[in-house]
Amino acid sequence: MRVYLYNFWLLAAGRVVSLIGSGIQSLALSLYILDVTGSGTMMGTFLVVTLLPKVIFAPFAGIVGDRFNRKKIMVLMDFGRGATIFLLAFITFSGNLELYVIYILQIFISIMDIFFDPATAAMLPELVPEEKLTRSNSILSALNALSYIVGPAFGGILYPLGIQIVFLINGISFVVSGISEMFIKYNQSTEKKKMTLKQFFDDFKFGIIYFKNNRFILNMMMFFMLVNFLSAPISLVVLPFFAREIVGFSSFQYGLMEASWVLGTLIGNILIAVFLSNKKISTLFKNGFIIQMIFLVAFNVVIFPGITKALGGATWLYLGVISIIFIFMGIFNAQINTPINIFFQRATPSEVRSRVFSVIGVVSQLIVPLGTAIYGFLVDRIPAHILTLISLVVTIFFTVIFFAKGEYKNMDINKSDQKATALNNEGT
Repeated sequence: MRVYLYNFWLLAAGRVVSLIGSGIQSLALSLYILDVTGSGTMMGTFLVVTLLPKVIFAPFAGIVGDRFNRKKIMVLMDFGRGATIFLLAFITFSGNLELYVIYILQIFISIMDIFFDPATAAMLPELVPEEKLTRSNSILSALNALSYIVGPAFGGILYPLGIQIVFLINGISFVVSGISEMFIKYNQSTEKKKMTLKQFFDDFKFGIIYFKNNRFILNMMMFFMLVNFLSAPISLVVLPFFAREIVGFSSFQYGLMEASWVLGTLIGNILIAVFLSNKKISTLFKNGFIIQMIFLVAFNVVIFPGITKALGGATWLYLGVISIIFIFMGIFNAQINTPINIFFQRATPSEVRSRVFSVIGVVSQLIVPLGTAIYGFLVDRIPAHILTLISLVVTIFFTVIFFAKGEYKNMDINKSDQKATALNNEGT
């Protein structure tokens, strides 16, 4: 087997195992907090605790990913997350689990998440040849999607057995993932420098300059930041509240509903890998975004009270209707995220790739914690279908403006453009 295939499948196997555990825990914690408090505000608070550390620590994570061995970062972060979740399991088994304990330990888990993610994203182009990058991203995204199908489904099954069982399984998954990643054959290609305070600020400044000299990328990130602020809290806060508190879906039904979105993502990435890998990524991105918005409109329609009542509420028929919509949304969501990943991996030099990916994470997610807090407060006071409608109308308005400008076509960047961008950044 070629070395790149060996490395790729080890990386993929580790991520699949840990993501299954994360999918189980994510669903179970959402249900646990809602069952204990019955409050959308408390659910929003948990999501703020999850997201805010990622925004704060992303600049540090990017610099560390460019200065230290990315493989070692991945392994250490997986073992660290596994140990933290084992601690949660121990506290739960001892009968001392409180919401504030979940919040505090989730902060540490989120910090390790953000150090893991840029290193992983930056490492993939170093493990596979450039001509295999589109297919590799599609396969990896499909496997990740499969993990999140299995994870929520098992989460719905395991949650009634106790949250401590969920923690135990998730802790094991991260340890297994770390062991798998230890066998990846990887040599650090980034420059090793002593990390001083001055070096940190110089490196961070360099990441900012990259965006300053790439107005298209900056505009893309500002658009994603706005869209994430408007739409991400719908899936993170409004959907769980609607499914459990308004409709009354069981934990298993809710798990299947969550998994249906990811099933669509899996199908979408398989379609890209098999049939669409030679398509322009700008075309995939535009088509995926527009069609996903159409299905989001369909979702908003079916959560109106009259439709919910007509379809029987917490019935398998109603669950099936929502799940079909989610499957199609996931299919076209794959045509958004995979082209974005490919574009940044191709356009960014390896020596600054972790920093760029961390800044992308900060900019695109910067106000999501604020959005989740606001939506968590509003969902207790405004009907879920009205809140979703307002978010959808505003999102469509800004989407029309973005695509009318046509800047998305710059995603089809070529090699000469990449080199020119890198040289321009180095000379600034």
